[in-house]
Amino acid sequence: MPIVASRFTAVVLLLYSMVAFGDDNVTTSIIELSPGIGYYNFDADRHLDNEPMVTMGFGIFLSRRWAALLNYSALRTTRNENGISQTVAVKNYHFDFYRFFNVDHHLRPYVVAGIGGMDLDSDDNVRNDNQDVATAGLGLYYRITPKWSLRGDWRIFAVYSDNYTDNAVAVTVGYRLKDGETGD
Repeated sequence: MPIVASRFTAVVLLLYSMVAFGDDNVTTSIIELSPGIGYYNFDADRHLDNEPMVTMGFGIFLSRRWAALLNYSALRTTRNENGISQTVAVKNYHFDFYRFFNVDHHLRPYVVAGIGGMDLDSDDNVRNDNQDVATAGLGLYYRITPKWSLRGDWRIFAVYSDNYTDNAVAVTVGYRLKDGETGD
């Protein structure tokens, strides 16, 4: 967890510095907060139950075509292995780049890719795993107003240290600060 927390902190400071020390044309309107819900499907070899999750994103829109967001999701699941059942808290942190298409319209398909970490902590503290992950996915973005948007996506999470491949679907509500998306 300390490695993931330090990565998380470094990315937040990088995003903040891009906004705080940018040119006059850079405003807080590029910052987005995006809470959401989803469903996480674990690789069968993990012996973990698939469960709903909550998500939170924070990041910046570099343009209508590009965004960089730091995403966090959390859930509680059960590990069933060798006849033993234990509760596991899962925390997933990833820094993602989004590439949007059809940007002159309200409905915009996108691709997303990123890297991050996943912490799996059992209640009995016998088995705790910190894993590096790469993520990629597809989604649809809908701009409701300049400040509000709705995003839905499907992602693959590749845990390259243990050769697991999980996937997840999520729906998020985006809120952009100040004026939101401009330039109509």
